[in-house]
Amino acid sequence: MVTHSNEFDVATSVLVPVLVGGERVVWGECPEFPGVFGEDRIRSCTDLTTVVQSQGGVVARLVERLRLDVPGFRLLAREREAGTLAGGVEWVRDKHFGLWRQYDEPWTACDYGQHVPPAVLTGVPRQRRGGVRSLPEQASPATGAYGYRRAA
Repeated sequence: MVTHSNEFDVATSVLVPVLVGGERVVWGECPEFPGVFGEDRIRSCTDLTTVVQSQGGVVARLVERLRLDVPGFRLLAREREAGTLAGGVEWVRDKHFGLWRQYDEPWTACDYGQHVPPAVLTGVPRQRRGGVRSLPEQASPATGAYGYRRAA
C-alpha cells in the first residue's frame, strides 16, 4: 500500500452518455444526480481505489431505483480544489439481462505513479474548476445506439 505524503480530498461525479445535435455522443452530467456525488479524504492509493470502486456500485443501485434509461455511466474522482482527475470507473448495463456490471477495473492516478495531485504536492494556490461537461470520446460499450440522454 502506498501512503500519500499529503492527504487530499476528492469529489466524485456521475457522467452518462448524452446525445448532442442528434448524432454525436459525449459524456455529460446526469441531471438526476448532484454535481458532486460524494467527497472523501484520500490517505493512500488503496483509499482512492476503494472510493471509486464502492461508489460505482452505489450509483448502479441508484440508477436502478431511479429507473434511468441509460446504457452505462462513468464515475470520476477529481481532487476537490484543483479538479485534477484522480480516478474513475465505467459501468455498463448487460443488454441481455439488464444487470449492471463494472466494465473494467477502476483506474487511479496511483496506477501511473502520481500519488499526490500536483497542486497538493507543490502547495501552489488552487483554483476551482467548473463541472465536467464532456470527456474525450473513447470506444465504450455504453456509447451504443440506444438509451442516450438528450442534452438540455
